Formats: sequence, C-alpha cells, structure tokens
Amino acid sequence: MSMGNVTPLRPIRKLIPLIPDSDVSRLIAEAYALAASEPRILELIDSDRDAYAISKKRDRLEDQAWLSSRGSLLPGFDDEVDANWATDLELGSGRPRMPAILVLTFILCRGYFGGFKDRKTATNLAESRTLEIVLANLGINMPGASTIIDNANAVQTATLEFIVDAQIRQVLFEGLDDFKKLTFDSTKVVANSTFPTDSGLIAGLLERAEHMLRLLADHGITLRLPAITGIAVKTIRDLHQQIQLSCGKKNGAKKRVKLYRKLMREARKARKNLLKAYERAEGKFYNLDFMPSERKTVATLIEWIDVDLQNLAVTIVNTDKRINRNEKVPAGEKVVSLSDQDAAMIVKGEREPVVGYKPQLGRSENGFVTAIIVPVGNAADSGQLRPIVDASITRTGVAPSVLSFDDGYTNRADREHYLGLGIGVVSFSGSKGKNIIPAAEYDSQPYKDARNDRSAVESLIFTLKHNHDMDRVMRRGIDSVRSELLEKAIAYNFFRLITLRQRRKQRDAA
Repeated sequence: MSMGNVTPLRPIRKLIPLIPDSDVSRLIAEAYALAASEPRILELIDSDRDAYAISKKRDRLEDQAWLSSRGSLLPGFDDEVDANWATDLELGSGRPRMPAILVLTFILCRGYFGGFKDRKTATNLAESRTLEIVLANLGINMPGASTIIDNANAVQTATLEFIVDAQIRQVLFEGLDDFKKLTFDSTKVVANSTFPTDSGLIAGLLERAEHMLRLLADHGITLRLPAITGIAVKTIRDLHQQIQLSCGKKNGAKKRVKLYRKLMREARKARKNLLKAYERAEGKFYNLDFMPSERKTVATLIEWIDVDLQNLAVTIVNTDKRINRNEKVPAGEKVVSLSDQDAAMIVKGEREPVVGYKPQLGRSENGFVTAIIVPVGNAADSGQLRPIVDASITRTGVAPSVLSFDDGYTNRADREHYLGLGIGVVSFSGSKGKNIIPAAEYDSQPYKDARNDRSAVESLIFTLKHNHDMDRVMRRGIDSVRSELLEKAIAYNFFRLITLRQRRKQRDAA
C-alpha cells in the first residue's frame, strides 16, 4: 500500500471522532513524516522481510526436493522441482502482508513501551486509540502478537542504523543541531537472564543437556540414558536448593562448602554419562537421512548439547577453584548465563555488578543520540573511544570542535589522534585526564565548559532508562540486543525532535 493513499491519523467514524494528543500519536506522526521524506526506509524494511521470507521458502523447497527424490510426496502434490530453484528464488503472490509503515510503527512502539511479550506493552498496544486509528486508516485489524514480533524481528540492524542516519539528516536540515559538540559515556544494561550462581549454573546446564538428549528421540535418535542420570540430575537440583537455603543460616558457609563438594562429585559423574550419550547421538546423526529442515533442527540440538556440556565442564572447574583452592576466577573465564551466551559480567566503577551488556553512547549538544554501539563483554571505555567517536562523526558527516569524555576514556594516543585531525578540544574529566592534558589547556575556558557539559550525557542515559526501559533488555544475543537498543534510540530521537521544534515555535511566537 503506497503512503500517498494513507493519512495516518485521520479520525475514524465514531460518535466523537477525536485524534488523541498523546506521545504515541506524535511519535507515529514523526515516523510517517520521516518515511515520506526518506522512502528508502520502507524499501529496506520490505527488503529485510523479503530476505526472511525467501529463507523460509528455501527451507520448504529443500524439503520438497528431498521428498520428491524419494517418491515420498502425498498424491496430488506437485512433485516437480525446478533444478535452478536454489539460485532463482523469488517470492510469489500470497496473503497480503503487513504494510512496511506499520512495521515501522510497531518498531517505534517497542522502542518506546518495551518488548511485545511484556504484559504492560501488550495492554498499551491493545488499548491505544492512536493505533486503532492508524489500523482503521490502513484498512486492517490488529495483527496477532506472533505476526507483529516476526515482522519487527525481521528488520535488520543495518536498517535501524539507516533510520538513525535519516533522523540526523533531518536534524541538520532543520538546523536543530550542528553536531559540533559531542559527549560520550557508557552504561550497563541487564540481560534477560537471572544473576548466576555456580550451583544454579551446574544444575541448569545438566538439566537442559539431559532434556535435549531425550528430545532427540522425537527425531529418530533413540538413546538409552542410564537411570542413574535422571537421579543425578534431581540430586544436583536438590543440592542447589539446599545451597541457596543455607545463605544467612548459622554455619552456612561451612555447610555450603560440603554441599558444593558433593554437588561437584555428582555433576562430574552425570556429565560423563551425558557426554557418552552425546557422542552416540552425534554418530547416529551423521548416519541417518533426515529431511533438510529436520536435519537443521537436529543439528542445532546437538550443537546446543555440545555447548552446554563444554560450559558445564568450565563451570565445574571454576567452582572447584573457588571452593577448594580459594582462587578468584576472572570474569572473562566464567559462564554467567544459561539463557544468553553473549551476556557478560559487567562491573562499572564501584557499583554492583550485573549480567548484561555495556553499550557506548554519543550525545550531541542539543541532546540527540548520534551513535550507540554494544561491544562484546565488559569492554574498557578507553578501548572504545575511537569506535564510538568514529561512528558519530561518520553518521553526522560533521567535523566536531569538542569531544568530551569521563575519566574512564582517558587515552593519550587517541587524544593525540583527534587533535591531529583538527579537533580543538578533546577533554577527559577526572584525575587521569588531568595528568595527560597540559595544565594551560586543562584550565582554559573551553576545557572547563567541556567538563561542565559532560554530565549532559548522563541525563540522556537516565532518560533512556526511565522513559524507554533501557535499564534491561528483553531480547537475547548481542545482535538482537543491538537492534533493541537502536529501537530505543530511534524513539528517543523522535521525541527530541518534537521537543526542540516546540521550543523553537515558542521562541518564534515570543
């Protein structure tokens, strides 16, 4: 459906046809306006969904070709498969799919409200009068939750980056910011995972590996696990609960040591049995002829079992070091999450550590997010200085005059690099920054202003966490987390555009 035929907020026929003056209505109106001026946004969204649909179609054709080669198709099914199907895949005409502008709308709603599976977000979507009006003007009913999620998740990170690019171009066009002054900071966001304990990780990894080995029977890989394996898994789960309940009790530390030693003995035995079963399953997998889609499913299960058994071995070793040798294990060598393999233990300053991610953000003088990157693990700020600055400069296309950081970014080589590019002020706030910046420069007014203005980026982070739920992510895996945080930055930038336009209007009226 072309945008030219759609008015996003035309009142629907009701007794009192009223367009709500709300944050959501303003956000959607901004999205429509940007998509109208930057039609490439909708083209990229459609292209991403085409790529996703083609991958699904390829899976179906692979299955059809496999069945056809064995004469296994049911009577009446077309058993002719084009020999060039793998290289000439095109999407045919099927049921009408969700318009790209509506996908963009739902992406912004997720960036503003939070994940679609959250009950509060689901209620907001269901009760939103603004969305009711948008859907009525598009001539469709509210899609199901799974349809919304599939379409939104099909949009790639590169497309979201392009939307931020388009926002920055709009800001420059309207003269709302010149992007000459940039400040940077990092923060921590909590992953969609519980805080780890050694006993919980061992119990969870064992239980999941055993469950997936049993699931292989549904695909023709039947394994006879020793009865003792199930007993051991239950015993380890009970030991984990006893360890948790011993906290705060009299002689709790001594009890936990004894319980942990018993847990490790049982875990080693259980892992040995599961490893033998995994090796048998792997051998059967390569000797059986599966339908292509089923082969992918089984291969994924076997890969997950392998990863869980490896992580189990690492966790047992680390627990042994902590309990029996009183050794401290570096955070980078620990398994910290059952549900998100990319999450890391994030320690920032003297604050309480969390399991999650440590995004880096760039902020312009008038409050726009110029860049957001999510490095792997608990990356030091000093090593992320150049990536976040270069991402901001590349996006804005403007050579800044001021770069301002906190003390954690202090990096003499990178400072010299940007000074050499003609940037007048490269400031670090704190004692480490003071040590590498000449006294005359550090005490000059431009550097004082840069240090005073640096706290504005902390206000940006607070707003993102308070208004857009950026303190915790709903999705798992670093690629999905990057997309989720970009969605929040896009929604925030739209609101910032609205605020600055209103201020300009008020100044002009005055």
